[in-house]
Amino acid sequence: MSNSPDSKPEEMESFFETRASGYDEHMKNNVESFEELYDKVSQPIESTEEVIEILDLGCGTGLELAGILKRAPNSLITGIDLSEKMLKILENKYSKFMNQITLIKDSYTTYPFNKKKYDYIVSVMTMHHWLEGEKLDLYKKINSALKDKGKYIEGDYVTSKEEEKQFLLRYKEKIKLLDKKKIYHIDIPMTEEKQVRLLKEAGFKEVEVIHRANENRIFVAIK
Repeated sequence: MSNSPDSKPEEMESFFETRASGYDEHMKNNVESFEELYDKVSQPIESTEEVIEILDLGCGTGLELAGILKRAPNSLITGIDLSEKMLKILENKYSKFMNQITLIKDSYTTYPFNKKKYDYIVSVMTMHHWLEGEKLDLYKKINSALKDKGKYIEGDYVTSKEEEKQFLLRYKEKIKLLDKKKIYHIDIPMTEEKQVRLLKEAGFKEVEVIHRANENRIFVAIK
């Protein structure tokens, strides 16, 4: 996890702005089975030369885009992220593809991305920042933004039932003294079972876990 139990919460945008330059290296060193995870995240996307629409929530520096573009080189990708510095790094890394990549600096929690319909929606290492009710609302929004039989692919942390309770208790203690109108970087991961349940409650017809490596999972949910 990226924040210690006693650390003071930072606003989400500021947290990632100050860590943007070293983010890729941090992820490579700290994400269990990093190469395998980011390779497998793109695997549910069918290989195609066709123009398809893909939405990347919390796209950051675009670590997952390399695999996605290999499988769907002509895809039109929309990336949403709070950090301007991270989006700039993504833009530099994928300069050859910027004619087919649209970047939006905003919070995907409030941005109306469901005004469009996508073939695939992807999120990697970002959904563990939201409470159960917030996550359910996000999953419903994601479901509504997918085309019929579209896929939502999520790579993220999970935890045990006991640790989930501890994370939630720490969150409640930290949030007491914070401005409720702002978004803070606080890890509150959930169990694999709860993740699956929430996706099904959000209306997804099928939910599968295609990758397990210690605390990391990849979920695939089909509309």
